[in-house]
Amino acid sequence: MTSVKITNKKNFMAKLLAGELFDEFLVEEAEITTFNTFHIDGQIRKEFYRDTQADNAEEKACADYSSWKDLKQICYDLIKGKRTPLSFKFVFYLNDEAKSKLIKEADAGINEEQIKLALNIRFINGDIILTTGCAISIFTLDKSIEKAWDSYIPSFLDQNSIENEIL
Repeated sequence: MTSVKITNKKNFMAKLLAGELFDEFLVEEAEITTFNTFHIDGQIRKEFYRDTQADNAEEKACADYSSWKDLKQICYDLIKGKRTPLSFKFVFYLNDEAKSKLIKEADAGINEEQIKLALNIRFINGDIILTTGCAISIFTLDKSIEKAWDSYIPSFLDQNSIENEIL
């Protein structure tokens, strides 16, 4: 687990809410506290897409979680305005394609269905803190995927000009 503090909040928030940088991450949950607390469960309700002829209905009916691209505008609408939110929390998962690539690069002998690579984004008390997490559904002493994920996020931020400091 690695924690990273964002040092340029305006730049980060622009990339999170207005850019496409985080679009492929999957959203487990989003919670935004302004004048009320708004909670979004990112788990897709597959029954909603049954008997639907929409362009991407079949794709959505197979996915477990919504992408950030699909929920970003809703979250942006809750956050925008003259007043800063009291807090927010987003729990993202790395999408299957990127997760598969990271597992392969880390040479971790684990099946991608057995692991979730999480990124928690929290804004509280004026700070934005990103924390990595790894949930493995099997017992293993191999920590290579956890180490790879912990180093991936700071590298991802640096490559995308998001100023940060590791805590």
